Amino acid sequence: MPKILITSTSFGKKYKPPLEELRSKGYELKLNDLGRPMQPDELIERLADCEGCIAGLDHYTADVLQACGIGASGRLRIIARYGAGIDRVDLAAAAETGVTVTNTPTANSDSVADLAVGLMLAVARRIPMAHRSVCAGEWKNMYGVSLARKTVGLIGFGRIGRRVAERVRGFRCDVLVYDPFVEPEAVEQIGARAVSLDELLASADFISLHLPASDETARFLNAERFARMNPSAILVNTSRGEVIDQPALINALRTGQIRGAGLDAHAEEPPDVKAYEGLDNVVLTPHIGAYTEDALINMATGSVENLCAFFEDREPPNVVA
Repeated sequence: MPKILITSTSFGKKYKPPLEELRSKGYELKLNDLGRPMQPDELIERLADCEGCIAGLDHYTADVLQACGIGASGRLRIIARYGAGIDRVDLAAAAETGVTVTNTPTANSDSVADLAVGLMLAVARRIPMAHRSVCAGEWKNMYGVSLARKTVGLIGFGRIGRRVAERVRGFRCDVLVYDPFVEPEAVEQIGARAVSLDELLASADFISLHLPASDETARFLNAERFARMNPSAILVNTSRGEVIDQPALINALRTGQIRGAGLDAHAEEPPDVKAYEGLDNVVLTPHIGAYTEDALINMATGSVENLCAFFEDREPPNVVA
């Protein structure tokens, strides 16, 4: 049976049936021995004798695929993403080297959307700060702002963005959407309104990012765009850290260009928390958007289903490339 590298650090930890299924079918498994996403050179070393991979947040660059792909000099035939995002896989290089790429597109959408709204509330109502204050023996008023009836701007309107829209509509929010790849009619179907980026930045009290990492989205929110934001804005990012210019964000937080930020995704993980020292208007979480029992079950089940289908000469349910 094929040898499979599992790079996800959470696969099989909380929910074991998919891992046990692979073992029962006779797959030879190599687990992540580093406890973190792997760098390209580390992937090349560990994929050298593998035909498949259940991939976490590692970067499958052209170098990795050209070294390991079945159509190049290696044995790798499939990368089964444990999650929805595919921006860390070089799809062009995968096609060139004959490597099939699959994902689990809806597995964690609800969990990430829940966290996005949770971060809005955590920053707006200063929940982490209030917790620390009480634990320090204090008992004082700590004023925030309400999410109800505010204007929420969504940059990106894929599966997660749509679910965030559904949730904040329950708070009676007006929802603005900027996504040039989505027809306005699709936005209007859930009671939101498609607008230009300029209008969204100027009007939204809460801005939630739902963008992939790419050359086009790198530092999408930069100093110039922070300056155009509503000063009452709270920024939430549960997508990719690379889409924010971190120095520009920190300046915006320190100077009051925006009210606050809730960040689950970071350009460097873990982030340099010293950069946020002294700020009480930011909430940082360790990229936990997909870390619910529900999402982990869905991602594990989906990635194993894709992998097994491929090696059993069936069409995987979710082929990306």
